[in-house]
Amino acid sequence: MNLIKKITLISSIILSLLILAPINAAPHEPPNDKKSDITFKQVMQGLLLEAKNITQGIILEDFKLIENAAIGIVKHPKPAMAQRKKLMKALASEIKVFKSFDHIVHGGAVKIVQAAKDKNMVAVINEYQQLITGCQSCHSLFKARLSKALQ
Repeated sequence: MNLIKKITLISSIILSLLILAPINAAPHEPPNDKKSDITFKQVMQGLLLEAKNITQGIILEDFKLIENAAIGIVKHPKPAMAQRKKLMKALASEIKVFKSFDHIVHGGAVKIVQAAKDKNMVAVINEYQQLITGCQSCHSLFKARLSKALQ
């Protein structure tokens, strides 16, 4: 797939995500411990902002923006313990599937950081496509159920 098609695909995915999540997300703070009061929704909004920043970095060929946004994904804060307990209860036996998507996203972000440091746009785009696929797959399976459970 050529670069223009990949950018178009990624941009389309991001636009789809914008429809599904608020665009007024705040930037991430460093990861918090068990005393966190951050909601799961706030974590997702922060991840969306970082994904948008990666897309912008790709379009502008700004490797530092890409790197910083990917670091934001890698170091995203954890939601409050009460939120995590509700999530685990709602997912029950499917928690392993949920965690596998989390590993895809986290691992992809780690690889994007390195690709951005290497100024390798092809690798950035390939890893970003995998990361977004992980996000969308997780949303398709769990978003409705978790939104209800976390109300």
